[in-house]
Amino acid sequence: MVAADVGSGGAPKVSVVIPSYNYARFLGQTIASLQAQSWADWEAIIVDDGSTDDTEKVAAQLLGEDSRIVYVRQPNGGTSAAKNTGIRHARGEYLLFLDADDLLTANKLAAHVEHFQNSPHVDISYSRFRYFLDGDENRLFTKLDLSSEQEWAVAINGRYDVALPVFLRGNNMAIHAAMVRRSLVDRVGDFDTEMRALEDWDYWLRCILRGAHLAFLDDPQVLALTRVHKGSATQTLDFSDYKRRVYERVRQEAQGLRGEGDERLQVLLDKELQRLARRERKRLLKAQRKALQARIRGAGLLDFRELSLIAEQFGRMNCLAAYLRVLLKYLSVWR
Repeated sequence: MVAADVGSGGAPKVSVVIPSYNYARFLGQTIASLQAQSWADWEAIIVDDGSTDDTEKVAAQLLGEDSRIVYVRQPNGGTSAAKNTGIRHARGEYLLFLDADDLLTANKLAAHVEHFQNSPHVDISYSRFRYFLDGDENRLFTKLDLSSEQEWAVAINGRYDVALPVFLRGNNMAIHAAMVRRSLVDRVGDFDTEMRALEDWDYWLRCILRGAHLAFLDDPQVLALTRVHKGSATQTLDFSDYKRRVYERVRQEAQGLRGEGDERLQVLLDKELQRLARRERKRLLKAQRKALQARIRGAGLLDFRELSLIAEQFGRMNCLAAYLRVLLKYLSVWR
């Protein structure tokens, strides 16, 4: 493992950008996971995105304890704006974006630096990542629903032709699973501030369109850890509109960067948009079924006048199917 050259007075090798909005309760633990790194030549740039909790107070205490920490406060502009502010303050050759509620295993920075130094052609080095339930950091899961059926992220080592089909299916890595060369960030530009969700997926696709070489760091001990809690964006947002925006952005940027001739890309995009439309229809039908069953329960199973009005609104066959579901549920309770 390479050793960090600390204390030379120059710029740090690694800049860790930490956007934070009302995450004062997690910030200390996130910084502690950085301070526990075997690679010590880093700076942490905490970007306070207009928090209304004790983020500033917690950050002030952390700054007093560790000179490698920088604190920047800005009006609330969203996570993309906070990341962009962090980029402007970053001095390192490599960047890692770490949300203020997430963690890293102690060897993560060192492993990525070594990966870059041994592979000068690589632009993005990324590791495995795991989810954990807030308050239980020792139990790790491969999936957001806190199950561990299998590894689902795909190990990639290549550029556009290899990486694009994988990432068009969905985001293949958590934001803090990856370390990125500063030279690539300068080439790609800022995160899109209109993206209030999926901004990392959008950014990785923009990197891929510009020829970035992605490489998987295959070490099961190197992990990015994502905290699952009530306030996390992954638990509270509907991503459908953002997904469609990402796909349209890819189509537009690909035409500008690669011209109209990439038929394979157009086929892949059309396929993913159709898949998204099917999922949205399925979600809409499920919501309609729930609403219909709620109306029937509210009317009562024997109020046939009200049930007739519901049938006119939702359709007789839909109403009959929902009526039977409600009836069967009542019967199962009475048993």
